[in-house]
Amino acid sequence: MKAATQTLKTAARNCAALLTAGLLSSTALAADTPASIPTSFLGTYNLTYANAQSGSPITNGTAVTVVIAANNTVCLGGYTLTSPVIRNGNGHEAIWTESALGIEIALSSLLNGFNEINVGSSSGTWYGQLKGSKSSTSTTGCGAVTPPAPDMTKINELFALAQAKFAQYFPSSANAVNQELDGFIYRAYPDGIYLAINNGDVYVMGGTFGNEPSKQGSLEAILSELAGTDVDIDIPDAAQGDYKLVVSGDITVLGIKSSFGGITIDKIAAPSATDIPGIRDAVKASLKDINFVGTIEVSEVTTTDSAFSFRIAFTGTSSGVNINYNLLYNYTKL
Repeated sequence: MKAATQTLKTAARNCAALLTAGLLSSTALAADTPASIPTSFLGTYNLTYANAQSGSPITNGTAVTVVIAANNTVCLGGYTLTSPVIRNGNGHEAIWTESALGIEIALSSLLNGFNEINVGSSSGTWYGQLKGSKSSTSTTGCGAVTPPAPDMTKINELFALAQAKFAQYFPSSANAVNQELDGFIYRAYPDGIYLAINNGDVYVMGGTFGNEPSKQGSLEAILSELAGTDVDIDIPDAAQGDYKLVVSGDITVLGIKSSFGGITIDKIAAPSATDIPGIRDAVKASLKDINFVGTIEVSEVTTTDSAFSFRIAFTGTSSGVNINYNLLYNYTKL
């Protein structure tokens, strides 16, 4: 197979292409439509090159292993080809192209079952055929996407932030060390709790998180939220008045509820207790950097001559991660 692979690669470079057979005319190039390979074709084929024509870069008798995999993918000669087409309405053939080398191969027959793979040149010259049969249903290695290597700097940063902000679930200890299993990089904590990363996503499991890995979002998004879980209140100057505002409450991120220190703003105008739409607008104005999801729920509205308060609950999203907010706005007259 190694010799056959090298033969295919050398031939492609020397002649600039292996083009599908059928002596397709240039006018057919404008009639390409996506092809779909029947699942019955999936598997590994042991094929032999035959019917070599004059000028063929491959000699008769050359053995080639071809794998037809899911997602309309074919692998042969060291190449992985995708996105086959049906040309000029010929539903029998699926044609793949390796554009960098000009390689095209044509599998037939989509309608009657596997027969052959035709090989030709980009000028329309037919070179020959790969003939044989399916040897197994295995498609191992063909079309597989190798995930990028995990970024251990960011993964360790995630563990450190989680341990610092949510020590009740992820306490830092001598036992909190990186471990690996089935693609997961994880740390084990008391009460059977796990924090893990797999292929760029963050998972929690055990204890209050349940018995199955629960995906919380991408590593990038969770890192961003753990690094800035405080609410950023920004009251416009136009809203100045004779009240002091204290905002307190909690935020739920990574499936964990945490409180944040109270935020105090002096000399601010209090909204009207009867103006719920105005309260919602004021909250949106003060939290202008939060992407709101759904409706801001206003409740527990109380008012006296010297004080006014209300509780709001809403969901925000950042980098695809939902964050639940439950905040108390308490206005006291100066």
